[in-house]
Amino acid sequence: MRYSLLFGKTRMQAPADADSVNARYLIQGGFIEREAAGIYNYLPLGWRVLKKINQIIREEMDAVGGQEIFMPILHPKENWIQTGRDETMDSILYRTKGAGDHDFILGPSHEEIVTPLVKKFVKSYKDFPLAVYQIQAKFRNEPRAKAGILRGREFGMKDMYSFHTSEQDLEQYYEKVKIAYLRVYKRLELKTYVVEASGGAFSDKFSHEFSIQTPAGEDTILVCGSCDYAQNLEIAEANMESPEGSQKETEAPLKEMDAPRGPSIAEGVKLHKVPAWKILKTVVFKIKNGFLGVCIRGDLEINTAKLSKFLGEEVHTASPDELKIAKLAVGFISPVNNQNISFIADHSIKQIKNFCTGANKPNKDYINANLGRDFTIKTFAHFADVQLACPKCGKPVTEEKAVEAGNIFKLGTKYSSAFNLTYTDEQGKEHLITMGCYGIGTTRLMGTIAEASYDEKGIIWPDSVAPYQMHLLHLGKEKESKDAAEKLYKELCDKGVEVLYDDREESAGKKLNDADLIGIPLRVLISKKTLEKGSAEVKRRNEKEAKLVPLEKISGILI
Repeated sequence: MRYSLLFGKTRMQAPADADSVNARYLIQGGFIEREAAGIYNYLPLGWRVLKKINQIIREEMDAVGGQEIFMPILHPKENWIQTGRDETMDSILYRTKGAGDHDFILGPSHEEIVTPLVKKFVKSYKDFPLAVYQIQAKFRNEPRAKAGILRGREFGMKDMYSFHTSEQDLEQYYEKVKIAYLRVYKRLELKTYVVEASGGAFSDKFSHEFSIQTPAGEDTILVCGSCDYAQNLEIAEANMESPEGSQKETEAPLKEMDAPRGPSIAEGVKLHKVPAWKILKTVVFKIKNGFLGVCIRGDLEINTAKLSKFLGEEVHTASPDELKIAKLAVGFISPVNNQNISFIADHSIKQIKNFCTGANKPNKDYINANLGRDFTIKTFAHFADVQLACPKCGKPVTEEKAVEAGNIFKLGTKYSSAFNLTYTDEQGKEHLITMGCYGIGTTRLMGTIAEASYDEKGIIWPDSVAPYQMHLLHLGKEKESKDAAEKLYKELCDKGVEVLYDDREESAGKKLNDADLIGIPLRVLISKKTLEKGSAEVKRRNEKEAKLVPLEKISGILI
């Protein structure tokens, strides 16, 4: 491809609102173009990368018996009502009306389509196991599309569904797909953690995520440096030892009472005759925009460094004088009936019922305060100053930001029961089919590669998915060197080498900068200087030094 004819060119600068590495370099390099928040056009360079990602995924899914199909984007609303996800996923669903006033949903996933589809074709135990997959656009009305193509409202996805006559058969296939996923990421040169996570809206069971460590990631994973353990923080905290009996209590009525005590947790424990974990502790921090209350169990302490990292700014505990200025009752602050400041909380408070806490008045407390009924917290994170230990080897784990680059779920009979998807066994008896689901965000993978492999100049694409194998540059205005570049370009194309040839009349600096920004693995440069030695300058994108290679050997480098 001649760069002069390429649709989509590099930019001098990325858009000001590019909020991540992948957004900055993919837009600036001419790979994608933003249409609206979370919605992107894929230009020729970007589309070539995406097609190669898709092909790798196809090969690995085919290798484990997956059969490719293509399902509709428009889903009848009735299918979603049947599974109950019309309500549970309501906030992210795009809805539309068709002819005859029929209600449709733009597919965010395809369980509601594939399950009744399979029901039409498979009846006997002889038809199993079965696995079908597709690569298609998905639509989710994300409240805040961000981080370029890492979280979009329209995005590419490979979703595969497997069907089994038993949990044991599902388990065996699940493990095969897990290994296939790791092969995909290895071919993309991505260091990947297999992380236990929640099933969310897709499954009632735990799932596995394939996480790529990057500062742009939305997830926090716990990683053990001494063994292969990794887990989503969400699950780790859900499994954190909770006080005995904390979840078995019935919510009691909220009451306000006199509280002749000091500000410490110990004094609250003594007054109310409860363990420290029954105290809802609120610590107020001074932030740029005022004050922020952070709630945590009374037996835990807030790690200020974690809080600062989460907020993206330095914070300090508000002094008694600052609290008085803010009209907050020192030692008696809580989120219950308090509109004066904003509140966030540590995940640990989700586990407790009937808290004792301040009533936002001197020497007044609430008892039986319950999250969701008496106060609301919208933002949760891990702020506790505790060192979680690896459950496998007991060694300390570290927190890392990561991108979820794929996930697999054991669906069980959740969807087969909704659609009465059954099979007949050898004795003619009917049983519900057991299902699995396996997703990879294809466009997200493209963004993840950009986040994981770049330098200050641009992207460094792996060989397997680079838009072209070679970036050929001609520098200078001399006819002889230009003719040599043209000849080499033709030879390379004739031999099937994928070449992006920068034939523009631009400065050497412009061409070299664009080559680094685009990030094709191999750069070949021809100039008057190199031609005098009968050579071309060859440099790999991830290496600092270039070398001279005789012209007659260039065409064989990638063959």
